[in-house]
Parts: sequence; structure tokens; C-alpha cells
Amino acid sequence: MKTLRLSGFGMRGFVGESLTPAAVMDYASAFATFLDGGRVLVGRDTRRSSPMIHAAALAGLLGAGCEVVDLGVCPAPIVQFSVPRRSAAGAIVITGGHHPMGWNAVLLIGPDGRPLDPQAGEAVLDVFHAGGFRRPPWDGLGSVREDASCGAEYFDALGRFLDVEAIRRAAFTILLDPVGGSGCAYLEPFARTVGARLVAVNAEPSGYLAREPEPRPRSARPLASIVGPLKGDAGFVFSSDMGRLALVTERGETPSEEYGFPLVAAHVLGRRIGPVVTNGCTTRTVDDVAAARGAPVIKTPVGQAYVMAALEDESGAIGGEGSGSAAVPAFSRAFDGFLMAGLVLEAMATARASLSDLLHALPRYHIVKRSVPCAPGAGYRALDAVREHAAALPGARIDTTDGLRIDRDDGWTHVRASRTEPIVRVISEAKDPAAAAARADELVRLLGQGT
Repeated sequence: MKTLRLSGFGMRGFVGESLTPAAVMDYASAFATFLDGGRVLVGRDTRRSSPMIHAAALAGLLGAGCEVVDLGVCPAPIVQFSVPRRSAAGAIVITGGHHPMGWNAVLLIGPDGRPLDPQAGEAVLDVFHAGGFRRPPWDGLGSVREDASCGAEYFDALGRFLDVEAIRRAAFTILLDPVGGSGCAYLEPFARTVGARLVAVNAEPSGYLAREPEPRPRSARPLASIVGPLKGDAGFVFSSDMGRLALVTERGETPSEEYGFPLVAAHVLGRRIGPVVTNGCTTRTVDDVAAARGAPVIKTPVGQAYVMAALEDESGAIGGEGSGSAAVPAFSRAFDGFLMAGLVLEAMATARASLSDLLHALPRYHIVKRSVPCAPGAGYRALDAVREHAAALPGARIDTTDGLRIDRDDGWTHVRASRTEPIVRVISEAKDPAAAAARADELVRLLGQGT
């Protein structure tokens, strides 16, 4: 049985085994109890399980007296953008994001549109485990109404935030692949906003995901095979919730998803110099880009909630992760694939450069990513062998902010027990590809001894 993964900002599991209607209803009830009722937005993706989870979430919210604004099928960043503009107490987003079919999740959003901060999330978990939910009498139950206007408001704001005149003059042809997820109905509004010719790929919201939903080079290859014949200027491969993306150049190149964030950061820092927030296992390219512009870099644990909390605390200019995600607080407090795509097009248009030229101008490293399966709870025990290994390395700098990071002059390695899957993640980056691979393999071997 696949284990239910619980945190203060989300519930994630395999539908029918661990993620059940009863669990979802209790989790939504706990969130509503924490909010003491109030207005809550609800959006979902297109997965076949999402209508069931949506119904369970609505039951929990209504039973606790919430005023529910149902956005229907709606990308996560648009839900998050809409929360403060609807004066809502919070939101629930139902989406499996980058996880494969069978998985789904319930994500909690705070009143400012960012994922519920860790302290508030712990309070929700306390209510969930205690089971003391808010239960008003029959005449105090909640209400529900539908709202289909959020998309138009979002793209109107995006058009004001971007230099759309420059993008329109460039007359780009763009290929967008939302993997049949929540972004399908929003591709044309995005293309109209930026004045680009759209080629939509995997844009049928059937509930079936036509490819691996995690944006990365291998999931971008089908789009890469057609970008040249279609004379595309750029391709964007999204997660099913539109929170992450991978890039495809006009030459059909599929760079690592790690380079989306530093590319956008380099452009945004040209608008405003400010702190850059990222996690401890994102490419060192981000540090180089920030250093070139005199911007400090702040490292957090992995997860949108941690990045957004640090952005708020440090008045950051941009935050993101190597998973292909970025947030710009001047626009919204969400990892936002549409915004990232728009900023990439803006960078191309204003620099009069191709996407491949912009990417090739970035400092490059070789990054290797591995994963080691482990039983729930075993991942943290498996890290002990890695700690002993790290302590014996001459000149290594060790950071335990999130898992274990080992920095050396020519690169770094990072080991972390995943919060969303029963695996330990291993990342190794170095100037020399052989060194990056050898160090990753050594850590996998050590972890295997501990699991």
C-alpha cells in the first residue's frame, strides 16, 4: 500500500489506497476549522480522481460553515493569484502536479496566495489528528458558488506585468504542452496575451496524462521533435498544475529543468536587484547569476512553502527551485509556469536573442539526479552513513538545513529524504561530468547500505 504523505501544506497519496474521500473530507474540515469558516476558493486539475476529491473537499468545507467559491478546473497559480483578489481566507488546490497518474493531492493556500506557512500548517495537522472539527448547526452550514472569471483577471494582470508590446513585435511561434492538465483551456488566453502564434500539444483535458507529468528533458523530447518542422521559437513543457516547466529551444534542445529558474532570474534581476531565494539542491548556476548582479542568495528547505515564506521575510525579488519553478512576488506568490514562460519570451524579445542563445550564455555545470527507494521513515536513518562519509572528506563544507549538502570547490552533492515519495533523493553537480556521476553513485551505494 502506498503511504499517505501528510504535511502542513498538503496531503498527497495514491487514490483508492491511501488518498480516500474520508481522508480528504477530514483534511478539508481541519483546514476550515483552522480558518474558523470564511471564504475558501477551490480549484482542481483534470485527473480522473479530481472530481471525487473535489466533492469530498467541498463536503468538508461546507460542513464546517465555509463560503466556497468553486473555480472548477483551474491551474494552481491562477487559484493562488485569485485568493487575495477575492478577499478569501484561503484556498484548496486539488492536483497531482508533477506526480504520475494514480496520484493526487490536496494543497492548502493561505490568505495571501502562497502555500500555507509551516507554522499554520502544523496547526492544521493538529486539528486533523485530533478530529475536533468545526460543526455549525444546520442553518450555519456553508454555501457554494461558481466563479469562472479568475482566468480573465489573471491574464489581464499578466499582460500589464510583462512587456507585451516587445513580445508581440517579435511575433513568436510557441509550442505549449500542458500534459492534458488544468492548463489546457488557458493556453489560448496566454497566447493572445503575449501575441504569439500557438501550437498546442497534449492539450485535451481527458483525465489521461499523455506523458510523464514531471517537466524534464525526457518528457520534453516529443515536443522537441516537432519544434523545428513547425518553426517554433520556443517550447514549454508544463506539469499538470502549470506550476513547473521545462524548456525546448528552437533547435530542439532539451536542457535540464534546472536552467529554467536561473534563466528567468537573470532577466528579473535586470528589472530589480533583490534577494534570490532557492533551496539547497538547485544548480549553482543560480548563485553565479545572482553574484554577477550583486544579489544575495538565500537557501531554504525544498518546497514551495519554504521558498515563499523566505521571499516574504527577505523581500526577495525572485524565488524558485531546480524542478523548473519560479515565483516573482511583484506579480504573485505562486510557482507559476505561465509567468515563467512569459518572462522567457520577454527576455528573448528585449534582448533580441534566441532561447538557445540565452541558455548558452548561462554558466553551466553537470548535474546528476538519482533516487533510492526506501520504506517510510527509513530515509532519515539511511543518511547516517552519508554523514560519516562527508565528515571524512578533506575540505568539504557540510550543511544540514535540509537533509545533507556537501560543498566542495568544484561542486556539491545533496541527499534528502523526500517528503512526497518513499525515496531518498540524491543530486550531484560538478564542472566535470565524470566527477558528478561518480559522487552520485557513491552516495547511492552508501544509502543502499542503510535502507
